[in-house]
Amino acid sequence: MTIKNSKVKIETAENTIKITDLQRNTIWQLEDCSLQYGGSIVKNENIIPESDRLKNMTFICANIVNENSLQIFFDAGGAKISYMYTLLPDGFQVRLLLDNTQNIETISMPGSFAPTIGAKKLLLPLFQGMLWDGRGPDVSRFVHIGGHSEFSMQMYGVLAENGGLLCASEEESVDSRYRYMKDDGGFRVYNLAISSLGEMRYERTIRFFFTDPTITAVAKRYRSFVMDIGRFISWEEKIKQRPQLERLFGALMCFIGYSQDDIDYVHELEKLRDMGFSKALVYPVSFNTYSDDFKMGGLPPIKISDQDIEKIKSLGYDVSPWTWLTEAIESKSPANIFKVNNEGEKLFAWQIDDNKWQRVCTSVIAEQTEKASQGDFKAITWEHFDVVGCATIGECYDTTHEHHRGKAVSRREDLQFARQAMHYSKRDNTCIVSAEGFNDLFSLDYDIGSVKAWPLYGPCQFWPVPLTGLVYHDSILHSWWEVHNYNNNQFNRLFDNYEYGGGRVNLQSAMDALYGAPPDVFPFGAQYGWTGKGTETFTFRYRFEDDCVQYALKKALPITELHKKIGKLEMIDFEFLSDDGCVQRTTFADGTKVYANFSQAAVRNLPDVGTLMPHSWEAV
Repeated sequence: MTIKNSKVKIETAENTIKITDLQRNTIWQLEDCSLQYGGSIVKNENIIPESDRLKNMTFICANIVNENSLQIFFDAGGAKISYMYTLLPDGFQVRLLLDNTQNIETISMPGSFAPTIGAKKLLLPLFQGMLWDGRGPDVSRFVHIGGHSEFSMQMYGVLAENGGLLCASEEESVDSRYRYMKDDGGFRVYNLAISSLGEMRYERTIRFFFTDPTITAVAKRYRSFVMDIGRFISWEEKIKQRPQLERLFGALMCFIGYSQDDIDYVHELEKLRDMGFSKALVYPVSFNTYSDDFKMGGLPPIKISDQDIEKIKSLGYDVSPWTWLTEAIESKSPANIFKVNNEGEKLFAWQIDDNKWQRVCTSVIAEQTEKASQGDFKAITWEHFDVVGCATIGECYDTTHEHHRGKAVSRREDLQFARQAMHYSKRDNTCIVSAEGFNDLFSLDYDIGSVKAWPLYGPCQFWPVPLTGLVYHDSILHSWWEVHNYNNNQFNRLFDNYEYGGGRVNLQSAMDALYGAPPDVFPFGAQYGWTGKGTETFTFRYRFEDDCVQYALKKALPITELHKKIGKLEMIDFEFLSDDGCVQRTTFADGTKVYANFSQAAVRNLPDVGTLMPHSWEAV
């Protein structure tokens, strides 16, 4: 069976599906090994370890519905499952129909596509984005949207020799997981629809678009997609509504620790201003939580007085509390606020020493944020949420909660509660909003997302690329995770053959310049860390005069000047300039080009630049 328009052809032949990009003459074939179905792979929003019990579907037949649509049927253990493939002007749409899905809780949407000729590379929105050519050991990971090592955007890309393929999904991706993997059959990435409140409940739709075979082309097509569906707002538009946002550009991300220290914070920040930092985003200055009766590394949570907060603001700096409302200590919090799974269990989230936090229902978070915005935290100029954007979205089955009394909450409804919380934090359009993790489900709701991987290339399995920047640079800042500061090496991690952390000032600052991002320093204050033994924690401190702090600040200052110039602009291009990936260039809408060298050797004869030293950058 075949349907086509002037640019796209969809055909079924030899029990498989082939899609032809007629403009670039690239044929994409559905990989049979990715056609999967089965029971739930998710418990308490985490992947069930025995998730490999997914089974493969087999092709049955196809029917032409009309000149633009083809219905394709598969056998899933005796159930006849069907998808509707529909032609688009530059790609195709796939819709999972609900017929015969009653006993299925996980199913491919619709599976992975690979070019029939030549090699491929995958673009995965892990952290700021990763390029993978299939190298490295076998791997199989299911990821959701948001989270440190999860997908930051609702998309992925495949690059062939002559064309690219973008997969883009809409909000139903909260009821899905993405899987990237490598095994004896090769490497691939695809989307899996998962049940909502125990069943499929609604049809799922996903779209594929043809592009040129470049990182920039795939990212820009996704940018067009999110603009078309109304999920993009530019800095220009935001600043008209909230002039306060102008203060973001040229500012230092200034983390001062979770724990209360015995220093004069105002005096220390005056030193920072005298060094030349006219703008800074200072956080946290206090904790917005249900109870602050706990200690971290033996010290209480930071709480700077209202008087001192006003003095900090008078320096021209923005201040934020640590808004930690997603989790609570049961014995020290209001009753009946906790998220409950379908088995009636509360969900454990976090532990510091002997204190244990359980997950809170997101409907409560929105209410608590509204109260805070009108009460104790009315004077703040910025609000930073802990994990609301990256680890909140999930189902709640406690039907006694006030805001969903009598019914369980789906993930899609939970998403709306999280967005509502960010809405309240804007405080009459005067407040900057940020949240841990970069999650483009919140692209209309917040201003700063976080968590980036180190710029490591050469033999590495995954190569970081600025996917989030190519899509959202003129809409959302992408900063480091709050404890991954230039001078702070206490939280470094190796994960699936890529690394992320802090304390690599030359590498991190070069990447921030390349990406047009703000610099990040922990100039003074107290913080807790894990000793590696059980739940035992310890305290560590930085002081403004520390050599590592002074060096980090000197590296950060010129980046604030660059960010003041290009921070609001669209990133229009990204290129690798060396085969090992270590030399790169970005281009911004005003024509500024930023070069970075992430190798350990000087690079000579670069256009516009000449010689670029190791772990350094230059803007032209």
